[in-house]
Amino acid sequence: MPTSHALARERSIPIRFADVHTRPVSPALGAVVEDVELAPDIDDATVRGIRGALLQHKVVWFRGQSLDGASLTAVAARFGIPTEAHPVEPSLEGHPEVLPLDSEEGARADVWHSDLTFQECPPLGAILHALEIPPVGGDTIWADMADAYQSLSTPLRGFLDGLTATHSPTKAGGYFADRDRTGGEAAGRTAVTTTRHPVIRTHPETGARSLFVNPLFTDKIDGLRRHESDTLLGLLFETAVAPERVVRWRWEAGDVAFWDNRCTMHYALLDFGTERRRMLRVALEGERPTGVSSP
Repeated sequence: MPTSHALARERSIPIRFADVHTRPVSPALGAVVEDVELAPDIDDATVRGIRGALLQHKVVWFRGQSLDGASLTAVAARFGIPTEAHPVEPSLEGHPEVLPLDSEEGARADVWHSDLTFQECPPLGAILHALEIPPVGGDTIWADMADAYQSLSTPLRGFLDGLTATHSPTKAGGYFADRDRTGGEAAGRTAVTTTRHPVIRTHPETGARSLFVNPLFTDKIDGLRRHESDTLLGLLFETAVAPERVVRWRWEAGDVAFWDNRCTMHYALLDFGTERRRMLRVALEGERPTGVSSP
């Protein structure tokens, strides 16, 4: 297996995936896909190239795109099946798969998380399009959960390989309730949702193992005492967001990000005061996470 230094060198070199050219932006993860216009009629070879880049880099970005709700949904459908916009938050009018994220309406994601892991089948990933960006601030950061797993000692990895954890939306506090537009019905239904997932997830396409816990939705490691669970989760979260396995993206209007939710966490910085940050997001259906010993 290549050393971390060798992988860092590889990631610093532009790579071509079929008809797609990528430019890595950090030694950890993330790359810009160059000279691609995202459109509903994007050709099959380009789709395969982008999927290859996503599997290697875990998050990819596209500059200078122009998409509305319909075209964003159509582009997402080239990579999978779009989900409903969100179990609680309202969708873009006329586009049930599109989640509008507008800071003027209270949208925020300023805590480390993987999307909707309290669901039985969390999203495969998401495509996020920036419409309006603050002049300063509002960056998003992503963390590499596969590298976090590999950085742990062999005995600790062996212990974690057989564990599961309970995920719940209740750690989000009143945020979902504040964003609910159904009179409390959606938030109430979602609040009672809990799901168990393996602490170590095996990626269904690459076979790589990664941490699959996050501060927003992971409530407790099953079978451990609360103090034991909190201590171990704290260690895992600290490991996951070490600077050497985090990438930071400075948004420009027109940017699109596409990330693999199965092996990353992300965090949207809430550091832009009264300026406006407005985006559209479509998530893709995922599969039930499988662990190291799952059939």
